[in-house]
Amino acid sequence: MLKLCLNSRDELLIIDLEKVAFFQANGNYTQMNYILGESRLLTLGLSKVEELIRLTWPADRPSPFIRLGRSLIINQTYLTEINVLRQKLSLSDRGTHSYSVSVPKPLLKEYKEKISEFYLKRKD
Repeated sequence: MLKLCLNSRDELLIIDLEKVAFFQANGNYTQMNYILGESRLLTLGLSKVEELIRLTWPADRPSPFIRLGRSLIINQTYLTEINVLRQKLSLSDRGTHSYSVSVPKPLLKEYKEKISEFYLKRKD
């Protein structure tokens, strides 16, 4: 289990990165959502969260986290659907928990093409 430890003056928060579905910008803060439904407001901006993930994730393992635009970081482990027309991205544990996140059409279209290329290359 990869854990990220956030220590502030008044609080210590330990985040299990492998269970995080996505991080979403909320002004100068970041809303963190676990796949099982729990969410927390972090007192860090999204860029700082992205940097901490990069520093925490082992170099010998590809990180499942990808930044989509200015306001979203998703855990691709939970990606189940991309719907460009509805501008929705679905994340699910393939059980009882799922999220539908709004993403601008150009970002979704570009991301969908990258994902498609990745899976097509794996077939070769």
